[in-house]
Amino acid sequence: MHTLRLVQVLIALLILALAPIGVSLAAPEFYQLDYRVRLRPERAEAVVVIDVRQRRDLLREVRFRRLPDWHRDFSGDGSVEVTDDAVIWRPPASGGRLRLVAKLDHKRGQGGYDSLITERWAIFRGDDIVPPAAIRSVKGARAQARLQIDAPDGWSVVSPFPKGEDGWFQVDDPERNFDRPVGWMAAGKLGVRRDTVAGVQVAIAAPTGQGVRRMDMLAFLNWNLPGLKQVFPDFPERLLILSAGDPMWRGGLSGPRSLFIHADRPLISANGTSTLLHELVHLAQGYRADPGGDWIVEGVAEYYSIEIMRRSGTLSAERARRALESVSRWGENAERLETDRSSGAVTARAVRLLADMDAELRQRSDGKASLDDVVRALSERHQRVSLRALQQESERIAGAPLDSLKDVDGPARKKPDAPAERPARVSRGSS
Repeated sequence: MHTLRLVQVLIALLILALAPIGVSLAAPEFYQLDYRVRLRPERAEAVVVIDVRQRRDLLREVRFRRLPDWHRDFSGDGSVEVTDDAVIWRPPASGGRLRLVAKLDHKRGQGGYDSLITERWAIFRGDDIVPPAAIRSVKGARAQARLQIDAPDGWSVVSPFPKGEDGWFQVDDPERNFDRPVGWMAAGKLGVRRDTVAGVQVAIAAPTGQGVRRMDMLAFLNWNLPGLKQVFPDFPERLLILSAGDPMWRGGLSGPRSLFIHADRPLISANGTSTLLHELVHLAQGYRADPGGDWIVEGVAEYYSIEIMRRSGTLSAERARRALESVSRWGENAERLETDRSSGAVTARAVRLLADMDAELRQRSDGKASLDDVVRALSERHQRVSLRALQQESERIAGAPLDSLKDVDGPARKKPDAPAERPARVSRGSS
């Protein structure tokens, strides 16, 4: 008894000692967050209902970014304030419900749709149906979120999230307290192929009759996903790839744990690059660019779309060398790298610079370090990428500033030296 009493006193003293410096020993408190999405093909829209169940006013306020062309008809329990660019919802202390209508037909300029609903299928991003949000809540409070998509009879639904025993998709983002169902999703008359590749649960889905070669994509992943995971070990445990033909966007677009690629895009282009692998690198790296730094994000994706295929043997060493030479010539047309939206010659010049960085890092370290170490470190730190961040990380690894990163925004070199060839490492993943 005496020992028990002594332990109780010591615990009490510890709590009193920690309280003044703001250390909390309490477990986090959770509120329930349910998203219900009802697809309405006849109106090209979705009705979204967000239910919050909570105790003692854990979630105080949600401020959604408002896009008037995409979202309308906000209403709900508690206070709902609609401004030109935001919707501020203050739910009741015990929870409540918010309703809105989201448009599902979005066109990217003249280039096709990045969200579309037809009489037979729908492809969209959760980011579009539930707007980005900032919240005020009790410190330490976290959401337990789930998603339900109600589709017309006979339609199936796929999302990047696992489905629980209750039939709901379980939405979990460890980096956020307020989980939103982001990423690509599809519903309709779908054909789906599932497999486990390099430890990743993969689903490839497309509306039937679209000419999508799902098994070819799975084979391509078996060859190249293992090598991509070696560069970016934090690759998501689940991957959803969606595809469809016209009038969808004729390219590739990545999202959290998911991506879309047009049915007509080849797995490997004639120039030795791959749209699918490019978007997979985006998904793996998770980079966000500081102003002017998008050339790094796009350059890394394009460089590794060649390099990963070389390592797996999908491209021969000679073919990969030619691809880099072709990119180098194109990059000579870029006057500067700094841009908020990198494409074309700018991205090509960035690829050449990254190849030079890799060669210099390997030469300085006798092959013990490479560009892999730099891009992996930037990904693991979850920081915005910039030229300064690239310089600091490469200098830390090399022990001194890299010559290849000097005068980055000077004139492009007309005749860059190709990096030394390295033998390809053949890697075949198990299915």
